[in-house]
Amino acid sequence: MRHPARLLGLATVTALLIIALPVTLTLLPTTSVLAQSTPADRASEADRLVQQGFEQVNRSQFREALQSWEQALEIYRDIQDRRSEGQVLGNLSGAYYSLGDYRRAIEFLEQSLPIFRELDDRRSEGNALNNLGLAYRDLEDYRRAIEFYEHSLPIFRELNDHRSERVALENLGDAYFDLGDSRRAIDFHEQALTIARELDDPRSEGNALGNLGLAYSNLGDYRRAIDYHEQHLAIARNIDHRAGEGAALGNLSNAYQSLGDYSRAIDFQEQALAIARELDDRRNEGAVLGNLGNSYLSLSDYSRAIDFQEQALAIARDLSDGAGESRTLNNLGLVYLSLGDYHRAIEYHEQALAIARETGRRGSEGTYLGNVGIVYWSSGDYRRAIEYYEQHRAIARDIGDLRGEGDALGNLGGAYLSLGDYRQAISFIEQALEIFRDIGVRAGEGIALDNLGNSYRNLGQEDRALEFYGQALAIFNVLGSRAEIGRTLGNIGKLLNAKTQPELAITFLKASVDVRESIRGDIRGLDTNLQQSFTDTVAADYRLLADLLLEQGRIPEAQQVLDLLKLEELREFTNTRATWTGTALAYTAAEQPVIDAHGSLIALSSAILTCEDTNCAELNSLYDQREALTAQYNDQVNQFANTIRANRRDDEDFQDPQELSDDAKSLLSAYAVEGQTPVLIYPFVLEDKLWLVWAIEGRVIGSAEVPVTQGELANTVQRFGELLTAPTRLDELQAQGQQLYNWIIQPLEAELAANNIDHLIFVNDRVTRYIPMAALYDGEQFLAERYQISTVLTPGTTDTRSRLADVESSQVLGLGLTQAVANFNPLPAVATELDSIVQSGDDDAIGIYPGQVLLNEAFTLEALKANLRPDYQVLHLATHAAFVPGRADESFIVMGNGDRFTTADIEDMNARLDNLHLVILSACQTAVGGPAGDGAEITGISSYFLGTDDSRAETVIASLWAVNDTSTSVLMQRFYTLLATGELTKAEALRQAQLSLLYEEDAETRLAAARRGAPIPTAREGFDVAVTESGYRHPYYWAPFILIGNGL
Repeated sequence: MRHPARLLGLATVTALLIIALPVTLTLLPTTSVLAQSTPADRASEADRLVQQGFEQVNRSQFREALQSWEQALEIYRDIQDRRSEGQVLGNLSGAYYSLGDYRRAIEFLEQSLPIFRELDDRRSEGNALNNLGLAYRDLEDYRRAIEFYEHSLPIFRELNDHRSERVALENLGDAYFDLGDSRRAIDFHEQALTIARELDDPRSEGNALGNLGLAYSNLGDYRRAIDYHEQHLAIARNIDHRAGEGAALGNLSNAYQSLGDYSRAIDFQEQALAIARELDDRRNEGAVLGNLGNSYLSLSDYSRAIDFQEQALAIARDLSDGAGESRTLNNLGLVYLSLGDYHRAIEYHEQALAIARETGRRGSEGTYLGNVGIVYWSSGDYRRAIEYYEQHRAIARDIGDLRGEGDALGNLGGAYLSLGDYRQAISFIEQALEIFRDIGVRAGEGIALDNLGNSYRNLGQEDRALEFYGQALAIFNVLGSRAEIGRTLGNIGKLLNAKTQPELAITFLKASVDVRESIRGDIRGLDTNLQQSFTDTVAADYRLLADLLLEQGRIPEAQQVLDLLKLEELREFTNTRATWTGTALAYTAAEQPVIDAHGSLIALSSAILTCEDTNCAELNSLYDQREALTAQYNDQVNQFANTIRANRRDDEDFQDPQELSDDAKSLLSAYAVEGQTPVLIYPFVLEDKLWLVWAIEGRVIGSAEVPVTQGELANTVQRFGELLTAPTRLDELQAQGQQLYNWIIQPLEAELAANNIDHLIFVNDRVTRYIPMAALYDGEQFLAERYQISTVLTPGTTDTRSRLADVESSQVLGLGLTQAVANFNPLPAVATELDSIVQSGDDDAIGIYPGQVLLNEAFTLEALKANLRPDYQVLHLATHAAFVPGRADESFIVMGNGDRFTTADIEDMNARLDNLHLVILSACQTAVGGPAGDGAEITGISSYFLGTDDSRAETVIASLWAVNDTSTSVLMQRFYTLLATGELTKAEALRQAQLSLLYEEDAETRLAAARRGAPIPTAREGFDVAVTESGYRHPYYWAPFILIGNGL
């Protein structure tokens, strides 16, 4: 369940609006009026000092300019030149403003204002009032800023000074925007836009359009905001205003991020960053870097978020930009909050808070207090969190910050919700809701409604909760906020499940998954490390949906959800290795009318919201339609419930055990054609249980529930893997292997025997991806002794159409490393391995497959690219490799010259990999993945070589742990020897090579046994003390390699 406090807090602080302010403080040149008694040389000296100050300002030497103007001020006061005195006071104010010392800026402006009034200098008076407004705005005293702007506006109108009038209107709009009153802001910006167009001032027109876009974003009307920002962008590009172009790109980025379109958001930010650097605009460069950090935080890419925020922080400190420094410190606090490092989060927030207080920026002070409260809430200290939220609320009320007050109230509601004081929580959230509705902040309104749903759900008032969820969905639908829509639909599904309506819960969870799938499709173009974070935010709903389907006996649908989840996880890890070729998740005939009726009701409610905003003439008619649609939806739900009760066991909409996904059916059929009887096994890991879903050819599928928690399973897998890292402690290894066998294989034993299964194809999940299935132990035999074994990423991503050609047509490109390089030990057996496998020319008497070998210095990236010709079907890499969990871009294979062959290099070689059928990664940990140790990013480096639709290889053989150099060489030689006979599939050739080590037999003996279908040897006396044996019988030697993909 989403917690309200956290989201509301983040919403107020993580989005920095990049806005090109239309006005800066006005620096006024002096015009000396010499009194008869004033020596001309003193006036000339003062004028010279004023001019010198301007030159210093142009060089950004503000402190030097201050010295020049202070000397001039003393002279003008001495000679009683009041006009020049007032003008220099204004210039001193401007210099202090540029240095971020707004209090001193105000001090000098307040000294200049009575002088201008005394002289009846209305223009200078208007400028001083405007600049006072700017200074108070930067101090975040928006009410005071508005007061000064409102005093300046009639002066500019009196003078018929339309340009300054436009400036005052623009600044009023900005101040009301800062207060969260976006509707008032829009009114002033529209007036400013009209004047800019009348003056034919395209730059000011672009600024006004950009500010209108920001106001509509704050209202949650992101599509309209994008329209304004695109107009601003077009104008800026047309007049070659690069700074304006950068501002428009930054604002477009924020709008698309609000819509959940992270790919476009980051693209716009990167363009804005390039412009800021081109213009050497360090302040804006820092702002854009901070925005990029916020985007990566939204994607849970904490490493990049920290990197960008730290770059922004360095710039802010270099510029002595207190506001930028405090903002960035605050955002770093948010990153560490997301990482669960509460101590560092509070440190950063308190540093930000100290700067805000030192510079008198009360609005930021309130925001940072609220974020400190969020940290305490996250750590479970709800009472202390409430103290900080109350301080935030008090400041927001004092300065008239309605948006801040609404956020503080929402966070207070979340804290009381956590304390179990649901009535108090509802009271605060309702107050927040009222504020958001008053100021038109749709996003805040939607979040508050969703949180009210959560509150009433905790009170057990499900119907009231559903009402609020529906209202929230209507708003999110208007905003196009897909992430919020998906989350709220998931909340509805969970609520319905809690109401013991699992069938209806399934319908809404399917809708939630559909939305998440649409988002997944849009982020494929992002960096692979960003994509992997998406699964973390959605997987729980996928798993709940699959669990409910399995509990209902709806196995085909559960299998499809499992395939989607697997594919989701694959796509997070690389954007090219997995391509969905199956059908989308579908609603049953009974579910479709329910979801259609609900969708129509939400769409109509969204239309009513839009109509209410404009008070359209059709409003009463829309209300009538909503009543009718509500009744229709309730009827559909009742009919659905009746269908469930009447046909729970027989309704084909809910149970059809003969149905199997097309992809699974095709995969199993391909093996059946080759005379095998395979089974497809999905071990589906949930927190409290393990589901085993299985399917065989002939459309027979089933499932079994195993009462083992994810933690128990993970601990056993971890211990099993630890014992496999050395050829010792076989008895304990077998005990752990037997426990895993009992959980994963034993529940299916009767079905395997009844159907004469000979090949197990695993679609592994989470920690099961780390299990070398061949080494599972039934008490007498290892699993490899009984079955062929292979793994697929998903049935839909496995190409079984092609076969490896005969020996002469299947050339091998072998590359290897034998010498020590870059902190890696030598691998002397690699030379023998490759020499025994590859026959390099007619004069080479040794070797099995024709081809070419590149060793050591000859094994480079350039050589690999140059030699990977279309006639090579097999690529064999015998070297070191390393998988860096959670950082695919840092995983690599070591080349012969010590350079790293990275996953990015593999991506770049896509076209060269098209003709490969088989890739052998005879290296360490090439099949390992998973940033959190749960296997969520399956198969690591190996997966980058896999593809479908004639792209990349059909099969990869890779390792799960650091392999032994000598035994790996022997295993690989025997694998190729057996494969070259043409009598065995790739999976069976690997199995027989493994058995040859286990039984201490040569390849010819194993081939003869395979031909006869001979039973396995039974005599294994002394094998239980394999630690003392010579040879390679221990699973450490033969079990690390797994086959992924096409095993035929």
